[in-house]
Amino acid sequence: MNTHTTDVLVIGSGFGGAALALRLAEAGFRVLVIEKGPRIRVPGDFMQTQDPQYLLRYIRSLRGDNVNLVYAEGLGGGSGFYEMVSLRAPTIAFDQRTPEGVRLWPQGIDREAMDAYYERAESMMHVAQIPAREVPKSGLVFALLMRAAGCSVDRAPYAVRGCVGHAYCVAGCTAGAKVTVHDTYLDPALRAGATIMTDTEALAVMPESGEQCAGERNLERIPFRYRVGCMSGGTALDIRAKLVVLAGGTVGSAGLLLRSRKWLTHLGPHVGRNISVNGTVKSLGILPGDFPDADMFTGRSHPGVISYQYLASRGITISTAKPLPVDAVSYANLVPECETRSPATWGKARVAMMQLYRRRALPIYALGLTTPTVHLDARRDGRLVPSFRLDEGFRAYYRGTLDLLESIYRRAGARVVHIRILDGEGSEYPDIHVTTAHMTGSCRMADSPRHGAVDATGELFAYPGLYVADGAAIPSSLAVNPYLTILANAERIAEFMVRWYTHREAIAPRLPLSATEASFSSSPA
Repeated sequence: MNTHTTDVLVIGSGFGGAALALRLAEAGFRVLVIEKGPRIRVPGDFMQTQDPQYLLRYIRSLRGDNVNLVYAEGLGGGSGFYEMVSLRAPTIAFDQRTPEGVRLWPQGIDREAMDAYYERAESMMHVAQIPAREVPKSGLVFALLMRAAGCSVDRAPYAVRGCVGHAYCVAGCTAGAKVTVHDTYLDPALRAGATIMTDTEALAVMPESGEQCAGERNLERIPFRYRVGCMSGGTALDIRAKLVVLAGGTVGSAGLLLRSRKWLTHLGPHVGRNISVNGTVKSLGILPGDFPDADMFTGRSHPGVISYQYLASRGITISTAKPLPVDAVSYANLVPECETRSPATWGKARVAMMQLYRRRALPIYALGLTTPTVHLDARRDGRLVPSFRLDEGFRAYYRGTLDLLESIYRRAGARVVHIRILDGEGSEYPDIHVTTAHMTGSCRMADSPRHGAVDATGELFAYPGLYVADGAAIPSSLAVNPYLTILANAERIAEFMVRWYTHREAIAPRLPLSATEASFSSSPA
């Protein structure tokens, strides 16, 4: 069996892992990044297609009762396949509380504290508001729909340089215009001395025997604290590290910890729990006859506009999405209101629906501040199974939000289309079913192990030197795409680690500790 040693092992190369890899490598740490998925050359490996055989090279889906969690595996993680829209979480997202009244975000972490890290992330990702002339047709029609319903919209900021409108953003930008972590974080990390291994899966994290050195800041005096068993290209591999950063995403990081519970015997009960689906609710309508006829498949995947009309009153944002054909044929049966026929997979009614779909159909969806409802369980064979707790609170939120979305169509004179979600066998789900790529939680940050899995610095309670720095650590729903918050939080954790640890025998004078750092340094691990 091959063995590698390193100061820092980063597991995952997406928004969370890439930021840690760069900042720690720049600070002089020996950094090794491992990625379960394949190496992706940007833009050379991307294709302009919605062919499922291509998408399934990188896109994974974890299905459970009433929920489907979607994520990417490949170098750069989800950054190759996201829609570029770059939104800071609203202030009220940081003020959410548990049903018992406990604030979800740790003390000292709010929108004001995060703004400096948002700015850093935006600078790295070249984020700027989309010019009005570049708003896609779907966004323009969405703006007309919302105006007809008495609602406002705002243009959205994007992480893009020189967009040419290929319209396959979620399949990977073949023009290289979409900003990903490959050239902003991973390539600079390599130049700073980091090593990256793809097609390498972490199977288990095991503490090394001996003293864990809780509170020790000098890496020279810290032993190799963790051994991570891996498979790399069909070969078993052990990696020994002083610090381990989990950045495999909400599913990946929690799954690795759950599979490691045999060795990490002091993991708390929150690992794999408290997952938010970010309040995802989707609807579809057929535009009225006086609306412009537009090819909704052209332009960027995201429409370039978003509505905050109901953020204060209902805790939701509303936007639209490109009505991609792969969704229409594989995701749901679409049943227009007042349609006497049932447009299922085949038949004249389905043909009639699809004839309207490209130019007259417009989906709208809401993201909202909902309580965590999903948890993951690891079966004996290692498979992860998500479970959705459809309590009355979420049902009321879902029904109320769907009614609101449908009312927007009706106020604008559009025709509502009911979406009947299909399972993997093509049968309709009998109950609410949510598919999301915006899940957060599973190893959420908290002020104490009673309420979460990691502390405010991302370090697991009871396991010094073992960190979580991806969407798994985000403790709440956000009502917007979570990527920018994940990246900003990873920048914050990286800053802490660079300031906390040193290579020198004598700890040099440092900047004053923040309140979070001071609390961490005085509390038991």
